[in-house]
Amino acid sequence: MQDARSPVTFLFSDIEGSTERWERDPGAMAAALARHNELLRNAIETHGGHVFKLMGDAFCAVFATVPDATAAALGAQRALLGEDFSAVGGIRVRIALHTGHAHEREGDYFGPTLNRIARLVSIGHGGQILISGPSAALLQDAVPSESVLRDLGAHRLKDLARPEHVYQLAAPDLLDKFPPLRSVDSFPNNLPQQLTSFVGRADAVAEIKDLLKAHRLVTLVGAGGAGKTRCAIQTGAELLDRFGDGVWMVELAPISDPSLVVTTIAAVLGVREVRGEDLLATLVMHLEQRQLLLLLDSCEHLIDETRRIAAAILRACAGVSILTTSREALGIAGEHVFQMPSLEMQAAVELFVDRARAIDAHFELTDENAQFVTEICRRLDGIPFAIELAAARIKLLSPRQLTQKLHERFRLLTAGYKSALPRHQTLRATIDWSYDLLDEHLRALFRKLSVFVGGWTLEAVVPVCADECDEWDALERLSSLVDKSLVVVESLGDERRYDMLSSIREYARERLADAHESEATATNHARFYATFVHSLTPLVPDLEDAKWQRLLATELDNVRAAIDWAIFQEHDPQAGLKLLADLEWPELIVTPHEALRWYEAAVAAESAMPNDLVYARVLRHCVILGWLTGRATAQREQLALRAVEVARRSGDLDEIARALGNLGAIYAIAGRFEETEQRFVEAYASPERLSRLAANAVLRMWAVSNLQSGDLERARRRFSEVARLERPGSEAHASALLNLGELEYAAGDVEAARHAARQAKESYASLNSVYTALVLSNLAAYAMEAGDLDEARVSLREALEFQQVAGDGSLAHLTQHHALLGVLLGDCDRALSLAGFSEALYRASGEARQYTERRGHERLLQQLAALRAPEEVVRGMELGARLSKKEALACAAAIYAEHGRQ
Repeated sequence: MQDARSPVTFLFSDIEGSTERWERDPGAMAAALARHNELLRNAIETHGGHVFKLMGDAFCAVFATVPDATAAALGAQRALLGEDFSAVGGIRVRIALHTGHAHEREGDYFGPTLNRIARLVSIGHGGQILISGPSAALLQDAVPSESVLRDLGAHRLKDLARPEHVYQLAAPDLLDKFPPLRSVDSFPNNLPQQLTSFVGRADAVAEIKDLLKAHRLVTLVGAGGAGKTRCAIQTGAELLDRFGDGVWMVELAPISDPSLVVTTIAAVLGVREVRGEDLLATLVMHLEQRQLLLLLDSCEHLIDETRRIAAAILRACAGVSILTTSREALGIAGEHVFQMPSLEMQAAVELFVDRARAIDAHFELTDENAQFVTEICRRLDGIPFAIELAAARIKLLSPRQLTQKLHERFRLLTAGYKSALPRHQTLRATIDWSYDLLDEHLRALFRKLSVFVGGWTLEAVVPVCADECDEWDALERLSSLVDKSLVVVESLGDERRYDMLSSIREYARERLADAHESEATATNHARFYATFVHSLTPLVPDLEDAKWQRLLATELDNVRAAIDWAIFQEHDPQAGLKLLADLEWPELIVTPHEALRWYEAAVAAESAMPNDLVYARVLRHCVILGWLTGRATAQREQLALRAVEVARRSGDLDEIARALGNLGAIYAIAGRFEETEQRFVEAYASPERLSRLAANAVLRMWAVSNLQSGDLERARRRFSEVARLERPGSEAHASALLNLGELEYAAGDVEAARHAARQAKESYASLNSVYTALVLSNLAAYAMEAGDLDEARVSLREALEFQQVAGDGSLAHLTQHHALLGVLLGDCDRALSLAGFSEALYRASGEARQYTERRGHERLLQQLAALRAPEEVVRGMELGARLSKKEALACAAAIYAEHGRQ
């Protein structure tokens, strides 16, 4: 196999929709294909091109220059347009040009350049000519007469490497109007951009794709470094057009707690936790009607929980397929295990050359070094990661020298039977070799970097890992580890973030333990992230919740690890307690259940509390999170009383006010309004001495309690003040508007209520808030009060759609409002069922109806009583109470199906 010394230009083409035409009329298609082949070959050879491969109806040709390839593409499209293919309903061919280096062997070409053009032609449309950025740059002023290059922008191709700038060659006599390119970003997905090209696994990907046609669960099994993750990502990219609801990757490597597996999957899919509901059940309901591929990466350390979740999804969600990567199979009925093979020699050499050229642009595969490259790939058993590590040394060592080093390093490992050398040991030996080549400063940094979970920034390196150097030294050492492929770097806007592959991190952690550095490094890590969270506190008084959340989300896995080390493993409780005390909105970054677990563990560490202010903040979060997770009111009251006591001891006015406000809110829920008022009067006695955040929090809770007690004038005044003080666009501002709408409705001003609710809807929708379903339900209630059933129908349809995505926090309200709409539309049977279902939800939760729901409930019962005998109402509601959630939602949707057309 020889390496092309100069870049060449490739032309790839294929017929759009040819499979359908073959199935419809194979005889006519055979004749049409023969003529197509004649026209394509003639256009290519007339302009100096060489057809080196035919794959069905696809042509693969090579040209010495871009202008020649461009002329051939134009000639081919003109010839095809001038031919009569009406016998097969017309033929449209898509053509792509791309320039680069390639390897030639026995008349065929190989390498990333070929993979790139194959991806490029796949995003085009019949009749279109696409030209890559490299080819367009070489074409320059040689664009054919009357033709133009139309800039289509940068597009991610299905090899997921760097985006490709794409141009369309347009000419007056060619087709001109085409749909958007079918690039990766035109399909729903979260597949990460890859830093390197995809080499050598085309056959494996093709086999995995075929397996996913026949099996809904496929597990890629292999040792670390075998390329499981990269192969899974590439498979997902190539299946984007098969799954209408997308391809979604869930990275499980950063997680150590099995309880977070379902949380992580739900977060990727945008599924919110529902108070009082099992998150897995909510996730399954979200997926029941969807067609998507779920990639679960690195499952081996969480195998039991992954198995449970995958089984639940497969049982209930017929449109969902799952592709997992693991070092062992899940062991579920219906699972197909695909053992990742080593790279074949040709593919292994291609990978080595590609990665070596990324390190040294002048590297070439020659007759002199080919035997050494082949020997390297053979000795590394074709393991992709091991080959990449070896190629990373090409700047320092020639292929011959690399071979010698490998021989020395593996001498002990090559003795005995081949079966004594599992690939994992071979990879470990390769990493050993890379580690041994580091100087002691780099080894120390490499070991300590393994403490990070989910990546890190340069600013974190010195305080956590590099006690004896400054940031510039740390940057130099970190850059050296990046150059040696032991650390990867990712660009996030103007920022750079670093990480380790999971197999490398595992190895480095073992070295860290061997050096007896684990405890000190983990303590440094926990204290750094406690300081990091504290550094975000200036955003809190200004109510910058969105910015705060954005910054913290990037470091969430590190924060989790710090909490685990400091609190749950009890290595540094004070650092953990300070971190949790500074975490103002934990429910915005993790589920309320996970956050409550943190804070309950913190409360249990009472003896380690550094001061009463920290203790009071921890207790306050326990009270709030207990409400969000449905903890008993009596239990929360005891915590709230304790929080008031500790806050008073701390002397912090903000904390005292907020603790009193939480206690007052608990009394209001219980209907103890006299005690409620006492607590709020005390909490808000000196608002000018409180921070904006504390004053608004207390005022908002007080206004809610006023509304609950029926004191509408005071509630209006306080909600208006909160809305004025809150930052427009924040969730707190939207909440104030939502409550204002409820208040105006209670006061009898339906139009004012609708106006406030519409404003709240706009704010909530922009935040993608779980409360969007609630405000839509309220809008429907106000519309029904005004006799506007059309708007009520539209609002409830939107609420139902949003609720199925966001969760069941407002399910009781939503189904009750649907019941009222049903009875107003004359659908009494469904109205009875939904009324019974909603009533059962209210009873189970112990939650009292707010005014909007109370008014709607009264009206619903009046309507039902007017239409049905009392015993029929009772029987119908009893049957409705037995509905499952799925059945109730289907019942609500049926109201639109049957009455939306009337």
